[in-house]
Amino acid sequence: MASTKILYRIRPGSLADVTVATDLYLRSFTKEKLLDFMFPTRHTDPTPLNMWVSRRFWLRYWTPEYVLTMLDDASGRPVAFTWWHRPTESLTFKERWLSPHAWVAPIMRAVLNLQSYLFPLPDVDSHRLGIYDRVFSTIEPDILNSPRRRSAWYLSSLGVSPDVHGSGFGSLLLQHGLEAADRAGVPTWLVGLHGVDKFYSRFGFVEVARANVGELKDWDGGAVMFRGE
Repeated sequence: MASTKILYRIRPGSLADVTVATDLYLRSFTKEKLLDFMFPTRHTDPTPLNMWVSRRFWLRYWTPEYVLTMLDDASGRPVAFTWWHRPTESLTFKERWLSPHAWVAPIMRAVLNLQSYLFPLPDVDSHRLGIYDRVFSTIEPDILNSPRRRSAWYLSSLGVSPDVHGSGFGSLLLQHGLEAADRAGVPTWLVGLHGVDKFYSRFGFVEVARANVGELKDWDGGAVMFRGE
């Protein structure tokens, strides 16, 4: 039987892709229970969640440690994205100090933070919104407990358009990021959502801890997984 070749293009994310990635995220994670903890009314009023994701992604774009990567299908339509976070020590001198992006980034972050201060998210419980960050801050020291682990790249988000699920695009985009980490000689890690453990284990990720503890004890995800330790 002849094999079918998947046509695609993986490329760095641009300014225009931030809005695209935001939309892909909102469509990819519509059933995620962690978002229900943070935005309990999101199914009847999606505006606060939409604003939160958009602002978060814009802030990431202007943070040098974050890398946005897009995958386009054969027609050129963006159908998947990843956000990787690299420790500051992984950045080259050019990335930190000499690129135009690095020069503009501090100004843009200040503008975005001012926007969030002047125009806070409507009808949002700030305590609920911070639930993940609070829980993770308590377990992070035990997870990033060695120089090797602290050098790891973190897969913050991997989103695939629902209409191409099962196409293999997510695997291709993940493998692209893992190969970059391998070339850099660093491990990778993530906090998995419900049901993704088997997918990531195929790429060499191994569960080392759980993030569904404390205030998040009822979350059905939370597998902390490392690769290449």
